[in-house]
Amino acid sequence: MRINKRLIAATAVFAVAGFVASLASAATTNITIVGAGKGAGAFRMAAGLAEAVNKTSKTVNVTNRESKGFVANTRLVASGRSEIGMTNGIFVDFIQRKQKPFHKGKAMMTIRGIGPVSTSWFQVTTFHKSGIKSYHDLAGKRVNMGPRGSSTLFMMKFITDNLGITDKIRKDYMGWAQAATNMIDGKLDAFGIPNPVPSPSILRASRSGPLRILSIPDKVRDKFVALSSGYYKDNKDASPYQGMKGKKFKTVAYTIFAVANEKVPNDVIHEVTRRVYDKANRDFLINVFKGWKIGLDFAAKSDEFIKQMGNFNMKLHPGAARYWKAKGYNVN
Repeated sequence: MRINKRLIAATAVFAVAGFVASLASAATTNITIVGAGKGAGAFRMAAGLAEAVNKTSKTVNVTNRESKGFVANTRLVASGRSEIGMTNGIFVDFIQRKQKPFHKGKAMMTIRGIGPVSTSWFQVTTFHKSGIKSYHDLAGKRVNMGPRGSSTLFMMKFITDNLGITDKIRKDYMGWAQAATNMIDGKLDAFGIPNPVPSPSILRASRSGPLRILSIPDKVRDKFVALSSGYYKDNKDASPYQGMKGKKFKTVAYTIFAVANEKVPNDVIHEVTRRVYDKANRDFLINVFKGWKIGLDFAAKSDEFIKQMGNFNMKLHPGAARYWKAKGYNVN
């Protein structure tokens, strides 16, 4: 029997290559991030985070998975069904204390902080032609309350409940991109979203006609602040939207944080943190979504965001703490 030496050599090469590839694959940790659904700023910001890590890291690969929003994200990360996600300190606090909208589950103390991402201002939009000028005018109208499991739904219902108009609204529970489409098509009168300004879904709607962003009544803004110190009152410029140039609206806002489940390995979260907050990736992240600039500048200036996390009893993940400590920040 003749032995084909070339065949043996080729087989050996392929075997070695396969072994090396398997080692490389084994060295890469695959994790998931949840931000929101399409049409929301958090979806784009999560996509930016994932790509910033994936294009520069040899040890961690991040997949951006659509979600229903921050209420859902808080549950997903707390339970370990997603390794990392975006939410606010308010919901981290609420799930730890079994407060609405987490009052039906068990208290969970498993979420750890990574770093700041952006700021969300609550926005409800409608076309000028609708004649809607205030939240009270939503009574009798078809309004998208936001997907179930979203911060949008939680905040919309909080407002309409306090104004006594929830039962008077014709309610829908669509995603933000779909809501924008339906309003453009005349099938919806208004929709809301807590987002950086401009919000992708609202900006899209504004290309079809002049918009109005509704102002939250002061008495309701006060109730938000009383509900949690994570909310604060603000008068936000809405100039990026057609019909709102030079105009501001009264609203409430909160800081968006990247968070992780406590069981994600320290080295993995350290790698994510250093790739995201490295100056080399700053321009890339801002190009993906401008809202990132708020969080990156916040993190670059001081350790104030760590103190803010502490207000919600949110501890830094040890992997993130290692990164921030190396920058000279107080992580205790």
